Parts: sequence; structure tokens; C-alpha cells
Amino acid sequence: MRAIKTKRGFTLVEISLSLVFIGILSLTVAYIITDTISSYRKGVTLKQVNTTGAGLVDDIRAAIQNSSSKSVKDDCAVLYNDVYVSGSSAGKKCENDGGKGFASVTRSAEVRGKNGQGSLGDVPVYGAFCAGDYSYIWNTGYFFNTGNGYEVRSASPATLKFKSNGSLKESSICKNTSGGTMTCSGFRLLKVKDDSRAVCVSAVGSSYNTNISNSFDISKNGDTLTDVPIDLLASDGTGEGLALYDLYISVPAESSAKNSLFYSVSFILGTIQGGINIKATGGACAVPKDYRSENFDYCAINKFNFAAQATGG
Repeated sequence: MRAIKTKRGFTLVEISLSLVFIGILSLTVAYIITDTISSYRKGVTLKQVNTTGAGLVDDIRAAIQNSSSKSVKDDCAVLYNDVYVSGSSAGKKCENDGGKGFASVTRSAEVRGKNGQGSLGDVPVYGAFCAGDYSYIWNTGYFFNTGNGYEVRSASPATLKFKSNGSLKESSICKNTSGGTMTCSGFRLLKVKDDSRAVCVSAVGSSYNTNISNSFDISKNGDTLTDVPIDLLASDGTGEGLALYDLYISVPAESSAKNSLFYSVSFILGTIQGGINIKATGGACAVPKDYRSENFDYCAINKFNFAAQATGG
């Protein structure tokens, strides 16, 4: 009698163990891939911040080097004592602070997480630096937050208004308004050809008031630009651009020979995504409770410090 051969398959226990092993392996591989992609995104973002920051350092340093080496304090005092009112309180304010408001102005305001969460308190939200050759007007990244993020309370983004020489063409941020006047808005870091520091003068006004408004209006004094201002941090359209979160300039120091000025410059550059908190230790990507966490991979911030010497005529 022939023996009957039987085929033996996997038991239910063996199949279950195999599925568990495959599941664990799949989850491990998925985690590694996700973590690798996240690390890559963060690395690319940080590289973008560092590369762009280095470019801004070179641009601002060149503007300073080509600017006048004349005393900012003296120039400021001449303007307010001679052009405005001789011996005025504005002239004294200018002399007392070394003409700092003649070269740099900043406005602070409260920044909070939307829905009333995560207040940062008062932080810089816009300002201007006038090197004496070019001027720079900046708006904080908090104005351009995508998703939920933070919002600026009781302050609007800075704008620039100036008289056109009639040959300037409109750009995406600078539009003709009326009477030969152009207005620039929606920019992150505007570079303006301005060898008379008209931008900062318009901010502090005839009373030398450093509690500035968001309107940098150099059209009042009839100042005419020959070049359309450009946004050095123009958005690439993806919403993952960069912006400044602070720009600080110390009072320009004069050399003993009075033939040059020394500037100490510091600025914070970061992404507009990720919930940046410049008051956190080290200036961190610290999200408020209501922020979309998927944007955190695209968050990076860095602080740049440098010195520059003005040796122009």
C-alpha cells in the first residue's frame, strides 16, 4: 500500500511572527527615510540662511566702505542746527546720541502667536540703516509668516515713498501712485541709493523723534531717486523665503585722525516658516502651540556680526 505524502505549510503562529517582523522592518525603514529627508531639509535651509547672510554682509560692508567718512554726529548737527532751527532741541538730541538716529532707526512692537498664544513681548519689527551711500529698509519675518505662526500687534510693515525722476519703471514692489510719486511696499529688505541719508532723516523728522512710523516718506523734501529700489530678499514664490528679524548698528566711531568711520553691524536672518523666537536662547525655532509643525523642517536662523570702515570722501 503506497504511503500518502502530505504538504506542510506555515502555521498561523509563523505567519503572524513573519508579519510582525515585516511590519517592524517597514516602520524602521520609513522612520529612517523620514528622518533623513527631515535632516536634508534642515541642512538645505540652514545652508540657504548662511549663504544669503554672507551675501548680505558683503553687500552692506561694500556700501559702508564706499560711504562718506565724515562724522555722522557733525553731519547730523549741521542738518538740525542749520537747515531746521539753530540751537533747537532736535539738534541737541542729535548731538547727544552721536547722530545714531541719522544712521539707524528701529521700531519695536508686540509679537504674539495667533489666537493670543505665545507672546514674545516687544521685538524689532522694522527699521532702516543709512550708510551714507545706500540705505536699507527692512521688515521683520513676522509680517510674512505663512500658516498660523506669529503676528505683529499694533504695527504695519514699513513702506517707502519717493519722487520719481519720470524715467523709473514700476516693479513688483514699487508702484506709481500720484503726482510723480512712487510707493514701495511688501518688501523684506529694500536697498535704496541714498547718499544723503534721506531715508533716516524722513524717519526721525524735524524733531529728531526716534519713535518712528512705518512710512519712510522722502518725497516730502523733494528727494528724487534715479534707481528703482530692489528687494534683496525677494520671495521666490514658494513661501519658504528669508527675512530679517533684527538689524542693529552701533554709533559710528571716528578714527583719531578723523579720516574714517567704523561701524559695528549685527543682524538676525531667518526663515519666515517654523515659528522663530528671537528671544529664545540662541535665537531658536520655537513654535507656539497653534503652529503647524510640518513647517518646522524649513526653519533656520543665524546671527551675523561684522565691522566695516567707511573711507569715502
